[in-house]
Parts: sequence; C-alpha cells; structure tokens
Amino acid sequence: MTQLTVAIIRKIIKGNPKVDQAIDLDEEGKAILYTTDGWTWQALDGNRTVEGFNLRGSHWDQPDTVDYLKWQIENIEKVMED
Repeated sequence: MTQLTVAIIRKIIKGNPKVDQAIDLDEEGKAILYTTDGWTWQALDGNRTVEGFNLRGSHWDQPDTVDYLKWQIENIEKVMED
C-alpha cells in the first residue's frame, strides 16, 4: 500500500468540489483537510468538516495510505440539517 505524501494528496483532491484545496500542514507529520461548505467527513459525527491524515508513522500509529484517503473522500456526504 502506498504511503501518503502531500504531492499525492494534492493530486487526489485536485478539482474535487467536496474538498477544500488548501492542505494544512501546521501539525507535524499530518496533513489536515477540510470539506467545503455543505459537505462533511461524517454527518453522524456532528458534521465534521476536518480530517487529519498521518504522513509519517510513530511507535503507536501507522502512516495513512492512498487507499485510506480515497476511501475517506468517497464517503464524504451532505451535511445533515438539525
């Protein structure tokens, strides 16, 4: 399985209207992605608009893969209204 890099993430999200094209790299070893207005990573989890992806592993966590990112993006859904 291919490990994520910023370049791969940019290629995968390019032109996807559900994902903000800006990648937040402020947290070391992570790429933080945001959904655009009206979309969520998980409607049942409080309409979450942010998701972090591990670029590097650690002693307790494995790096995320390309397949995982693609799966997450495929499962972005419309925001649930209250």
